[in-house]
Amino acid sequence: MHIAIWIFIFIGLGLWSLLSWGLHAVLTLDPQWLEDVQALIEHVPYAEEIDRWVPGWRELLAMATDLAQSVLGWVGSNAPLVAWIVWGVGALLLLGAGGVLSLIVCMLDEKKHEPRRPGAAAA
Repeated sequence: MHIAIWIFIFIGLGLWSLLSWGLHAVLTLDPQWLEDVQALIEHVPYAEEIDRWVPGWRELLAMATDLAQSVLGWVGSNAPLVAWIVWGVGALLLLGAGGVLSLIVCMLDEKKHEPRRPGAAAA
């Protein structure tokens, strides 16, 4: 059981590392690429139908892209630090979860193999 737990933890750690690398790659991009999204908003198919269901969605989407552009510009300068901190916190949580699961397995295994007293009735 321990082997299965740690295999899953190390696979999760590998995937978490890949996700952190992707976060670093996104954060180091030039935030000017979001200006291209503004042009795409104007050419969304079925925009009139969307406007009937969600009035003002274009303005909301334009505001969200402006906010994302400013946040990416602000965080992008500290991208390596942010990516390492996020990776470190996630890695510690994954390894801690593996340790706790291993401890639970050990505790349950000790109860199962607990020696019986000589005078106790068998259940």
